[in-house]
Amino acid sequence: MLIAVDVGNTLTDIGFYDGDDLRFVFKTKSDPSRSYDECQASLELFLRSRELDPKEVDGAILCSVVPSLEKIWSKLLLTVFEVRPLLVGPKLKTGLPIKTDNPKEVGADLIADAVGAKKKYGSNVIIADLGTATKLILLNSKGEFEGCCIGIGLSIGLDALVKRTAALPEVNLNVPKHVIGKNTSDSMNSALTYGSAAQIQGLAKMIEKEAGVPCKRILTGGYSHFIARLLPDWEYDENLLFIGLKDIFDRNRK
Repeated sequence: MLIAVDVGNTLTDIGFYDGDDLRFVFKTKSDPSRSYDECQASLELFLRSRELDPKEVDGAILCSVVPSLEKIWSKLLLTVFEVRPLLVGPKLKTGLPIKTDNPKEVGADLIADAVGAKKKYGSNVIIADLGTATKLILLNSKGEFEGCCIGIGLSIGLDALVKRTAALPEVNLNVPKHVIGKNTSDSMNSALTYGSAAQIQGLAKMIEKEAGVPCKRILTGGYSHFIARLLPDWEYDENLLFIGLKDIFDRNRK
């Protein structure tokens, strides 16, 4: 069994692959203040709840954008499962040419997304990954990482709106039935969710214009489910990053 770990700024997603089948996914908060023991207790509780034997795991791959938690999860995988994880980075084979000014600065999560999209959808693909930040990635006609856009995510937008204004209250993120809000909560959520969907559509249109060809449109990431119904022409693929991690692991398996 393969364990694939994606440490993001908000959530850490952990997938368990049995062959080519993604059997289980475990999500936990990415809190840099959490100790090693707290992360271990959370992971072991999940393993017991799914009756998973750590000895079943014989491979691991780790993708992280949080250096402090990368160290903790690297140690956890080695301690709990007795496997040394592959770390997504410049030293691993990905099968993904990166056509940016400085390929080494491209985040491990963006690489995993792009590898997953190339594996499943081929070339000429726009990926919108809604995490802590909202990222749009272009795979060109050769299946290369052409570049991306990185902007404010839904959670950051909501947090800033509340903290930088005197009168607006804290609200839970949701999609109102109508764009025109009739109360403060709906009005805030409308601009955040419908506004994010409009931004993604607009950027995708401009990306396609620059690419010069129509592109498949894929929606993924932890916050993507909030606006998936607002983007009916986009394919919702919540496990795209795991597909990428599995493919990278297979390419580097000894």
